Amino acid sequence: MKDYHTHKAASHGGYLCAVTRADWARVAAEAAETAGTAGEMIPCFGVHPWHAHEADAAELAFELDEWLSRYPQACVGESGLDASPAHAGTLEAQRLLLHIHLGAAFRHERMVQLHGVQAWGELLELLRERERCGTLPQVLLHAWNGPHELAREFLKLGVIFSVGLRELSHSKAAERYARIPENRLFPETDDHPEHWGRTLALLRLLRGNLV
Repeated sequence: MKDYHTHKAASHGGYLCAVTRADWARVAAEAAETAGTAGEMIPCFGVHPWHAHEADAAELAFELDEWLSRYPQACVGESGLDASPAHAGTLEAQRLLLHIHLGAAFRHERMVQLHGVQAWGELLELLRERERCGTLPQVLLHAWNGPHELAREFLKLGVIFSVGLRELSHSKAAERYARIPENRLFPETDDHPEHWGRTLALLRLLRGNLV
């Protein structure tokens, strides 16, 4: 089992996500160091929605295509939408960069890792529109914490989910995750690879309680 969303390389391997454009070289280098090992990291290039307003969209679109061509094993991310009060003022910039990330992921046939805060509904409609247009890439929703009714709609689009210790420790964890198929729900550590063992234990406990 690998870590489906992390920002720090770890011995258990997984998807190593960038946060800013300046992060890409580090992600590529750390992933290269693990190539061919049991702890292999897969680089993911993108700009987190918290930093969307800092990016030049046209330059990012060109560079993302270039880096995905250079690294055929790479995925896209982290991208997404964050409509929380601290970040709602940059939503237009976030939306523009999200479309760039999704477009690149579709063209290069890569998975894209999405962050969503107070924006799952908007993300759902955006992904539905891409499915209607035939331009929907493989999507992973990280730190998923929405209700099952919403998860069911994302599942129809082929979306997969990752959850970490914070999500699995929530009082509503069983309600949120027990009905998501095992092959669509995966572990993550985000910024805390030291939580890997506890995350796996909680996820296994949850799956053991499936009815």
